[in-house]
Amino acid sequence: MDVEYGQYSVTLLVEGFPPSHAGTITVYEGSRPGTLNDFLGAMTEDDVMPEALRRFEAMVEEAARNAEAASQSAAAAKKSETAAASSKNAAKTSETNAANSAQAGSGLADCIGKLRDSS
Repeated sequence: MDVEYGQYSVTLLVEGFPPSHAGTITVYEGSRPGTLNDFLGAMTEDDVMPEALRRFEAMVEEAARNAEAASQSAAAAKKSETAAASSKNAAKTSETNAANSAQAGSGLADCIGKLRDSS
């Protein structure tokens, strides 16, 4: 039987039984000749779609994991930035304290020197 390109719904009509839907076949321009059973058993785009959906879902899950990792990295970077600012402030305070100690030490040395000179 030669058929035109297209999609067909196949119904079995057996005497004494109600009609039964056997499936849907698709005949493409490049389809090779075959039996009705060949066409009923052939994979169609609809058969492939579940695998494509599984791959898509896996990609969505991977993107979500990557987004979470990026969020954690951003939080760690912010924490490092805060720690660096605290270290900078502590270093500035230490520098000021060291300068004050040096000044105080210099003043004390002057006082001791004056006391020696006066005796």
